[in-house]
Amino acid sequence: MTTKTKHDGPSREWLRRMAEAEERCGSVTVGGLAADMGLVDGSSSVELPRVFSRLVEFARRSRGLSVEALAQDADVELAELVAVEDAGKMPSPRTVFQLAKVLRLSTGKLMELAGLAEPKDVSLNQAALRFAARSEPTAKLSREEREAFEEFVKVLVEASDGG
Repeated sequence: MTTKTKHDGPSREWLRRMAEAEERCGSVTVGGLAADMGLVDGSSSVELPRVFSRLVEFARRSRGLSVEALAQDADVELAELVAVEDAGKMPSPRTVFQLAKVLRLSTGKLMELAGLAEPKDVSLNQAALRFAARSEPTAKLSREEREAFEEFVKVLVEASDGG
């Protein structure tokens, strides 16, 4: 494994790995160097999965679809869609493609937001950050959400009571 380029500097791959390590532990400083050199863009990479999940949720809700209905229409596993909306799982390219088709969104832009393609446009990152800042849930639960919540809490209470 080589960590030097022909110019006796660290390789792009090494800088990327070190920047990722810095993001995880906060004590390594090579990421700042890599960003200064234009090799990594740390401006919103951490936010993109959250923005992607929020966008999918908002697009689904704006079309009046339940998570189950979207999963069925997009032909994706319900568990994967739930994980995507909770920002806990990186979606597969197929899932992103299927969601883009059903939600009538740009496949390329969704791939970028999901972290599956390199962002080509800085304005997408800026728009993603604005969207993330403005998309925190503030609305009260709808009647259906309240019913689902109460039903779920009931099951949790019964399960914890041994019933």
